[in-house]
Amino acid sequence: MRVVFMGTPEFAVPSLEGLASAFEVCAVVSQPDRPRGRGLKLRPTPVKARALDLGLQVLQPLRVREAGFLEELSALAPDVILVAAYSRLLPPAILELPRLGCVNLHPSLLPRYRGAIPIQAALINGDSQTGLTTFLMDEGYDTGDLLMQVSVPIDPEETGQELSTRLAREGARVLVETVRGLQAGNLVRRPQPSGGDYTRPLRKEDLLLDWGLPASRVRDFLRALAHEPAALTFWRDHPVKLGRAEVRPDLQGPPGTVLHLEKGKGPVVATGQGAVLLRELKPAGKGWMDGWAFVQGRDLRPEERFGSD
Repeated sequence: MRVVFMGTPEFAVPSLEGLASAFEVCAVVSQPDRPRGRGLKLRPTPVKARALDLGLQVLQPLRVREAGFLEELSALAPDVILVAAYSRLLPPAILELPRLGCVNLHPSLLPRYRGAIPIQAALINGDSQTGLTTFLMDEGYDTGDLLMQVSVPIDPEETGQELSTRLAREGARVLVETVRGLQAGNLVRRPQPSGGDYTRPLRKEDLLLDWGLPASRVRDFLRALAHEPAALTFWRDHPVKLGRAEVRPDLQGPPGTVLHLEKGKGPVVATGQGAVLLRELKPAGKGWMDGWAFVQGRDLRPEERFGSD
């Protein structure tokens, strides 16, 4: 079984590792190196770095429609192309190349949460479960026939990063199992149910917290984005990133107002319904700190306001 794997971020690394241990990975395709970190030095993607560690060939086309890349891919004669978080639609010339098709691993129960941020969307909406889907890719955006689906419960305290790590590990197992099923010919492809929805990439303005939301939704918004890219608010006209929070349902006040300070824990801030205890904050230019360290280091007082107005 000759496999080509396409992926870029940390989420895709466990899938690469699982496939490399079970099949012949003849090449890995990842996004080009991009400037990152201090000094904006060119750095490899997490998938490329791991592929090189494993001694695998890496291809990094600027565009998947490049004639040279298509020729390289065709010469590899893959039986199947496997995709996890590659973030590019594949043209028909690639979709039709492998005899078993192109298979994508998506971290939701399709057709729910197609698109760019399915993990964060599930948390923002307060879902109690999500899942993993493998499907045969077509020219649409996460619209191909389903192969396997696995439900995954969401812990009520779990952050987006924590859930992503867990789904990445479980997704590697599901992807390997899917390939084995294709190889054995015992997987039944099923059209996706009608309906579904799409999630788009987060923009900077999407990160700004609306203090008018109910406390439970504020908590879910914060944990969905913790700790990267992180929800944003303002305090004394300075940006502050917010991490985990706890709901205080019986308290009420003008949204964004500090109601009181829980000793040893942090500020309790009013929302549109109830309040939240801010457990983690990151002032501009500083590292993450617990809520009480923020209170003590900045002389935060009741009646002060968080927010942009």
